[in-house]
Parts: sequence; structure tokens; C-alpha cells
Amino acid sequence: MIFVRAPFRIPLGGGGTDLPSYYSKFGGSLISAAINRYMFITVNRPLLDKLIRVKYTQTEIVNSVKEVKHELVREALRLTKITDSIEINSIADLPAGTGMGSSGSYLVALLKALHTFKNEYVETQDLAEEACTIEIDRLKRPVGKQDQYMAAFGGITKLKINRNGEVQVKQLALEPAFVRDLESSLLIFYTGIRREGSLILKSQSQATEKNNERVIESLHLIKSIGQKIETALLKNDIYSFGKLMHEHWTSKRKLSASISSSRIDQLYELGIKNGALGGKIMGAGGGGFILFCCLENRNQLRTEMKKEGLAELFFHFDTEGAKVIADF
Repeated sequence: MIFVRAPFRIPLGGGGTDLPSYYSKFGGSLISAAINRYMFITVNRPLLDKLIRVKYTQTEIVNSVKEVKHELVREALRLTKITDSIEINSIADLPAGTGMGSSGSYLVALLKALHTFKNEYVETQDLAEEACTIEIDRLKRPVGKQDQYMAAFGGITKLKINRNGEVQVKQLALEPAFVRDLESSLLIFYTGIRREGSLILKSQSQATEKNNERVIESLHLIKSIGQKIETALLKNDIYSFGKLMHEHWTSKRKLSASISSSRIDQLYELGIKNGALGGKIMGAGGGGFILFCCLENRNQLRTEMKKEGLAELFFHFDTEGAKVIADF
């Protein structure tokens, strides 16, 4: 039995510039943070047969890899050249479709488990790139490289993406006391709105490929704000970070009408009115979790969100990334 976990992530600035449609032209740059909410994968070898069993919201029992319906599992098995005699199970702390990078976390955890199953060691960067290859190149999903890299590396991390797709990973060297203050200042609430982020990302990618001036200028600004957010974090300046988050959200809303909604706008304004310096919807937008940066009156903000029926997600940052928990 092999037991692996990979963290979910919260994007802090520059999200959207990790899409191939943007970084292939201009280069991408973003800041993101992994949190201690995880995707868990177990892999086991059946004792009595050579079947492939995959258990998620459905259960698949098949004879060959080509019969596997779960796209990520099928392509991960092909990449690792595993052809039979395996059972794969998954469970997550957070639901899919909520903007926390679940598919990237699933794929990274799965690949790490499969390599461990074969007694293979893979460098963290190679693990992230394998996941990117599957989602971006093989499955042609309209996703970027943030989710896979954050699931693999963890930490509060800057990703710089060259035009050729090469990623430079820099984990920010922040003082432990500041990290604790930052955790306390970030409040995450579940809106209860499930959304299909791939549709928003596909629209953004198409607009970038067609040189839509409004979208490209917004992404340029988002990248610039992400770089300012890195500077604020390195200076232990949570106030400036919070204000930059507000500027970031304002710019992100210009990418697509689907990123926000009247309900999201109402919740965001309520948060600002009750002490938040800034905030954002996680991931591509449209729903899922909403993040606020709040230095004061946090309980007031919590009270107002609770009145709106939102549950709070408590968390700490994850510094380990994808990790084998057990192998026996």
C-alpha cells in the first residue's frame, strides 16, 4: 500500500499568466501558496488478479489502460508505463470545482504514487512537468502550470515561466513570525457556488491567442501586481499586500464577465465594508472559495460571512508539497 498526499493552493497574485496562451508570448510570473488541505491517493497491487481498479466518485474495473475512463488516471498510467495489476483510490479534503487546483493536486499525487509503486525516484520539478505534460499537452485542457507546480513544491512560492514554458521555482524566504501573521490575516470562505473553471480559462486563452487588447493589458497588469505582491511579502508588509489584492481582483474582473457575478460582488463588497483590505475568488473565478485579507475586525468579517451562510476554511501553509505518507 502506498499513501501519498499533495496540497491544494491559494493563488496570491499573477494568476492567469501561467496559461500557455500568455506565457508563450510574454512570459508568466505569479505568487501562490500551498495550504494544509490535501488530495490523498492510495495505490495498491491486487492479490488475486491483474485488473485495473480506479475508485473516485465512480468505480472502474477494467482489463487495460485504454479502457480507463478517468482521463488523468489513464494518461498517468500511460506515462509511467503501468499496464495492469493496480488499484487506485482517491479522497480529498475539498470538493472539485471550487478553484483550489484539485485536478493538479490529484495528478501530482497520483504520479508520485505511481513512481513510488515502480520504485522510481523523480525530481520534484520533473514531477510537476509530467503533470503539466498530461493536462496541457496530451489532454489539451485550458489550464496553466500553477496548480501542478504548487502541488509538487508546496510553500509560498514564486513561479517564473519563460516563453518556452520552462519554470523557475523560488520559494520565498519569509520569517516564521510573519508567516503566522499572514496566515491569521487571510480568511477563506466557501461560497457554495460550484463552477466550471475550464470554460473561463478557455475563453481567456482564446482571447489572448486572438490578441484581445483588453484581456492582454489586464494580464500584463495582473503580472505586474503579482510582482509587487512578492515585494510586499518580502518586506513583511501585510497592509500593502491586502491593498494589492484588491487591485488584483479589480484587474482580474476585466478578463471575463464570467469571473464574477452579482452574488460574488455582493459578498466581496460586504467583506470590504467589514474590514477586509482586499480579496479575490480562487482560481479562474465564477464561484468556489473567496479569500479576504483582513488585519483588524476579523471576527466582524466572520460574523457577516456566517450570516450569508458561508462556511470558513481554516488552514495553515504547507511547506512540504507532494509527499509519500506511507509505503508498506
